[in-house]
Amino acid sequence: MKYLMTRRAMLAAGAAGGYAAASACVPAQGSATGPGAPGGVPDRAVVLTHLNQGTGPAGTFFEYAVGVFQQQYPQVGVEYVPNSAPGSVMEKFLALSAAGTTPDVVVLNPQFVEPLRARGMLADLTPYVQRDAKTFRPEDFVEATLVRAMRGGRWHAIPENLGLWFLIYNTSAFQQVGAGPPDASWTWDRLVDVVRQSMARDTNVLGMSMPPYELPVRANGGDILSKDEKRCLLDQPAAVEAIQWLGDLRQRHRVVPGPEEMGGQAVRQLFDTGRLVVHVADPGFLSTTQRQQVNFAWDIATLPRGDAARVSTVKGPSVSLASEGKERDTAWAWVAHFMGPEMQRYRAVETLSLTARHSGLKAYLETVQGFSKEVLLDVAAIARPMPYVAGYDEMAREINAGLALVYSGQQPARTAMAEVARKVNAILSAGG
Repeated sequence: MKYLMTRRAMLAAGAAGGYAAASACVPAQGSATGPGAPGGVPDRAVVLTHLNQGTGPAGTFFEYAVGVFQQQYPQVGVEYVPNSAPGSVMEKFLALSAAGTTPDVVVLNPQFVEPLRARGMLADLTPYVQRDAKTFRPEDFVEATLVRAMRGGRWHAIPENLGLWFLIYNTSAFQQVGAGPPDASWTWDRLVDVVRQSMARDTNVLGMSMPPYELPVRANGGDILSKDEKRCLLDQPAAVEAIQWLGDLRQRHRVVPGPEEMGGQAVRQLFDTGRLVVHVADPGFLSTTQRQQVNFAWDIATLPRGDAARVSTVKGPSVSLASEGKERDTAWAWVAHFMGPEMQRYRAVETLSLTARHSGLKAYLETVQGFSKEVLLDVAAIARPMPYVAGYDEMAREINAGLALVYSGQQPARTAMAEVARKVNAILSAGG
């Protein structure tokens, strides 16, 4: 779908005090080839392609952002390209590139930035960022998000969303067993004890969702890879202990239901009906919970601590330019606008999105109501990035296969993680 500013949209923009309420969707007129003037947008018709990581249609924020952009550059159309299901946005990007239709702009899940950068398929954004230094100050981004955006001091992506893990819990269920809100003093074991009490009080309660494995591992003093990212550490004692603890949540303590107990229902359904009293959630789950009506009180809380630390994970997509893009200067003008602080503040307020910018996060927190907002600042402060190496996808498949063996009780963590480490180390040795 191509977006160009119509006269009606321009009039609406003026009536709105400089911002279009939404861009009108009309066929774009032509497409240009060849690079624009260095640092500038050419005075001719240009159509950019913007590949999204999601499969759905363009949202109202995207249309709004295009409308505002076209007030300055009416000659530029922006074609929204959704990802194809099934498959990852990286697979879609590679398929389009192989067909000779490489998108100008791509929104990438964090695990795909480094694999594409390592292949030379993402443009070096450093000259643009340096030129527009006032707009792209590193200190305006949550520090952990820059790890996925930069490599060797060079920018290859602009962090879009923050993405964090935190607890969302049924406050009614907690109050019924005399438990207050979880805080930084809580351990993972204390959280499990409260869940167990809730299950004993109400047989309808199945327990809690399975925490993402990296949280207990890192909280216990372990990690996924070594600091130089050349060796897997999941076979080390701290990691093995934490992963066995996760397996025991399902197999021994029975506080995390197995597939047969969930009856084909997703975590979303089980939380909304009160059958799960705790979920390790992300901003998307929070936004949906805010929009929905449930028959119990809920809130969010910070993550518990382990023997070594309290840890969250920063994730969320970033925006990159293709190195083969023929209109790179124009594409950067669009990204600089779309990802700039003003537009991201608007996004945070109007779509309740946790942007990767501190300024956007501040605007979000000033807007939302109804839950403990300070929790998001707390988990942002303790968030670490995942080790998004070039072979992350392949590595993650091996890790998930090993975790499945532990969670199902087929193998102890020591055995499963020894094999995982062997396979991951082979991937890393091969350049992954």
